[in-house]
Amino acid sequence: MQAHQNSKLRERAEKLQRLVTVEEAEKMSPEEVRNLIQQLQIYQIELEMQNHQLELNAAELEQARNKYQDLYDTAPFGYLTLDEHGVIVEANRSAARLLQHPRMELYDIGFSFFIHPNSIADFYSLFRKLKDGTQPQRAELELFPPKGDRICAQIEAVQLPQQGAAPLFRLVFLDVTERKKAEVALKKSEQLLNGIINSAINGIQVFKAIRNRQGQIEDFKWLLLNHAAEEFMHTSFAQLSQTTMAQESPEEITSGRFIRYAQVVETGETQTFTAHFKKAEREYWLNLVAVKMDDGFVLTFEDITEQHVAHEQLKENQHFVKAVAEAVPDFIYVDDLEAGHTIYSNHFFLQKLGFTPAEVTSRTREIFLSRLHPDDKDNFLARKHHFAQMADGKFLELKFRAEAKNGSWKTFFIRETIFKRNKDGQPLQVVGVSQDITEQLRAEQELRQMHETVTSILENLPITLWRFAKDGQVLESRGSGLKALGLKENQLIGQTFAAVHKELDSQIKDTLQGNKISTLAEFEIDNEKIFKQVYLFQDSNSGEAIGFCLDVTEQKRVEAEVQWRNFILDQLIQKLPLILGILNKDGTYLELRGKGLRRLGIADNELVGHNLFEFFPQLENSLEEILTGEAVNFIERKEFNGLYAYYQNFGLFDPKREYGIAFAIDITELIETQENLLNQKEFSENLLENSIDGIMAFDQNLCVTSWNKTMEQVLQVSKEHVLDKPLPLLFAKKHQTYVQQQAERVLRGEHLTTYEIPGLETERVFEVNLVPFTNAAKEVAGALGIVHDITQQRQRQAEETRFKLSQQKGIMDAVLTTQNEERKRIAEALHNSLAQLLYAAKLNLEDIQLEGNVQKEALLPLQKVSRFLEEAIKETRTLAHELIPRVLQDFGLKSALKDLATRLTTGSFTVQCVVTGFDQPVDHTLETHLFRFVQELLNNVMKHAEATSALVQVVDKGPTIRIRVVDDGKGMPAEWQTKNLKGMGIATLRDRVKLLQGTIKIDSAPGEGTTVTIDLPH
Repeated sequence: MQAHQNSKLRERAEKLQRLVTVEEAEKMSPEEVRNLIQQLQIYQIELEMQNHQLELNAAELEQARNKYQDLYDTAPFGYLTLDEHGVIVEANRSAARLLQHPRMELYDIGFSFFIHPNSIADFYSLFRKLKDGTQPQRAELELFPPKGDRICAQIEAVQLPQQGAAPLFRLVFLDVTERKKAEVALKKSEQLLNGIINSAINGIQVFKAIRNRQGQIEDFKWLLLNHAAEEFMHTSFAQLSQTTMAQESPEEITSGRFIRYAQVVETGETQTFTAHFKKAEREYWLNLVAVKMDDGFVLTFEDITEQHVAHEQLKENQHFVKAVAEAVPDFIYVDDLEAGHTIYSNHFFLQKLGFTPAEVTSRTREIFLSRLHPDDKDNFLARKHHFAQMADGKFLELKFRAEAKNGSWKTFFIRETIFKRNKDGQPLQVVGVSQDITEQLRAEQELRQMHETVTSILENLPITLWRFAKDGQVLESRGSGLKALGLKENQLIGQTFAAVHKELDSQIKDTLQGNKISTLAEFEIDNEKIFKQVYLFQDSNSGEAIGFCLDVTEQKRVEAEVQWRNFILDQLIQKLPLILGILNKDGTYLELRGKGLRRLGIADNELVGHNLFEFFPQLENSLEEILTGEAVNFIERKEFNGLYAYYQNFGLFDPKREYGIAFAIDITELIETQENLLNQKEFSENLLENSIDGIMAFDQNLCVTSWNKTMEQVLQVSKEHVLDKPLPLLFAKKHQTYVQQQAERVLRGEHLTTYEIPGLETERVFEVNLVPFTNAAKEVAGALGIVHDITQQRQRQAEETRFKLSQQKGIMDAVLTTQNEERKRIAEALHNSLAQLLYAAKLNLEDIQLEGNVQKEALLPLQKVSRFLEEAIKETRTLAHELIPRVLQDFGLKSALKDLATRLTTGSFTVQCVVTGFDQPVDHTLETHLFRFVQELLNNVMKHAEATSALVQVVDKGPTIRIRVVDDGKGMPAEWQTKNLKGMGIATLRDRVKLLQGTIKIDSAPGEGTTVTIDLPH
């Protein structure tokens, strides 16, 4: 509002800024003077009101300044104002107190005076940033008051822009020394704690609870993980900190341990328990201790897996020993040598002799000693003496016999060792094992007898016995059947069977898994196949595999031979047009099959049970001959669907089985082929004899095998005189070698075409084509020659060629005439118009020079222009001359070429011209062609050859004219014939020479110059 009033006052003041003059006042009316006075009074009142308002504002500002000053001085922070050089211009009391320097003495001192050298660079960096921008800056600096200890200060600074002056900078700083000391102490404590935690043997994990909106614990996140825990869990804290317990270890929830952890956090009660879990195919047992910490818990665990496993194994071993002792049939006992009785036994020993405990009562030892065999009793009682001399760990072994209650004798084997000694080291107790080996001895006797029997079988029959360990290695190999495999007895002991037979080795491994296998194994020894019928089974007692092999090589050979013969017979019958039939004596089919039946619409064995005469009554006589034992062979025809089928039949009789065997071959196609060949032969002979071309053929020996009538007419030699005769002998002696060479080339597989028949004198023209023909094995068996009369064809071609050349020559002559006329017009224009104008310009320029009023500075340029005009006149005449050489028109080709050579000769290039003939004028068009050829060739030499000389030869040889241009230039590149050389006019020259029915030849090599020869018919 106040600003609006000020603006109004300013506007009015601007209107009244010019004083009213006396003359203007005298001219004013009373009304105008009154209005003016009224306005001045209003302005005075407004000014007084504004002055009052300014006084009020000044009072408020003073009050606010006093409050600010109080806050500024009493603030706990140090306030400093620096100028652009970092000098203190203002400071509050806290700043003086923190810097331990009188406040009034701070002014005009650079703040850097109080900065510790360690922080001076940071201060200057901060100050530069303040100067460069208006953004607040923050830093921590070390201050070093002159009268106290250094302090650590946190500083915030901002730029204070000043209108029309350099900016000031306000710094606020706070003493954070104690906080920094606490941070350092805390860091050291954390390092110490981390060192203790990470060096702990047990794993330590710290978790924080994750709660839902209702405040319930739904998961835990990791806050800490020591090295032992990381190694046990095969992970790192960096990885686990990104996940939760439920995500990383869901088994903690399913196992119920998660509920225990939640109870620790909620109730604060420490829980200690043992946990069992599987990880990476391995079981672990851990002692866990969970202790509450804030809204989480600390979990300490100790891996007791090894202790747990050892304890369980100990329990298992104790149980195992007891179970084994009770389960084994052997008598295990502990005897007290001093007391002379048994203090432990797993069984009642005398029970093995047929006594019951009720019969023995307390007389066990007495009864036992009474039952000992007299020959063994002394040795048994002398055991105590042996123990007195025996060291610990040694064993005493003894066999003795005892009589059973039923009167039979049993044999026992005992093995004893010292279990306990007295203080003097004398044996006190012994532990022993007693085995009843009566049946074992009997079984060993039977086994020896069986072994002798098996050994005899293995040595005398082609049989092999194998025994394999559980790992597949050979434990035993015996039998004469090993010789067929090139092996000796027990040669493979300690090895697997893979080296001998991989497939059988795999089957041995299957046998060791409990399978019984019967297989036929094939071996190849010295390029001969050996067959073994192998039986494999597993010994249920030892777990070993037993193998029994029988050599069936001869049997397999016989079977293979029979199978092969049957296979061949089946293939022949099924693949070839054959029929095999077996009949009994009355003609009934027992078997009838073969592909040959298909032509008659009969399937295999369709007629089994039917009589032969129902379908083939005409074979009755043939069957009777077969049944009498005679072998028959005949061809029979059978009609089916209006077509005849032909069979070559064979029959014989099997006297042992009294069967008739009939065998037939379908020769229908052979018969039809023979008929077709006869027809084709007749057709070919007719075609051969009536062909307008001469046709002949010869074999590998060059003997003529075919000769038609046209050949007789061409060579005037009849077929009777050439058939089976060597082809070269049909020609004159001087041509025989040539004919033989050409014929041999064809027999080597070449195709020859020639237009010459040696020794044949005739005006007719023949085309002779010789081609080889091959047999079924694709070998050249001979050659075919075709002689075609092309006389009329050649005449038509010659007429067409002459007509085309005549047309092309006419076109070329017309083009040349047109070109010459155009050249003549251009030459006359150059000579009569342009040359005259240039010459007139040169004369006028010379007149200007002769007048004498030309300044010397312009004389030299005029002379240059005069020379340029003279050269232009010469060039114009040269162009006119080249376009239409007058010498050629007036004096002929020889003079024109010599004139051309003279004009092209320069100081660095010489042209020599030799013209033979052309003394009298000839066809002007031809001379123009010749002149243009030479002109084009010399232009090419000058443009491309870089030559120093050229020789031009033009020779009139009567029927032909030869042009030759030779230069000593750089020659053409080596690949010029294969590449398209642009800009040298070669293609144009070739086309023009071809139109004139001429030839062009170019001889050139790099560095050896170029020779171009053109021959034209005259």
